Amino acid sequence: MTPAEVAVLAALHPDHTLTATQIRQASTLTSWRTRNALAQLESRGLIRPSHPRGRWRITTRGSAALLTKGKRFA
Repeated sequence: MTPAEVAVLAALHPDHTLTATQIRQASTLTSWRTRNALAQLESRGLIRPSHPRGRWRITTRGSAALLTKGKRFA
């Protein structure tokens, strides 16, 4: 897991539903790194799109990954 992916998961943890812009602001990533991290995390089932459209939520699996792998980036 990359530092950008950890930052995105941390922004969504514990139960936030945020837009890509809100995630970018909370994680202090560039737009490109945010979009790339969102795509990678979604492909692995660690986040999922939410309603209303354009918002993201962390999954149970994503929370577990953040707790175990996120410690390396703390």
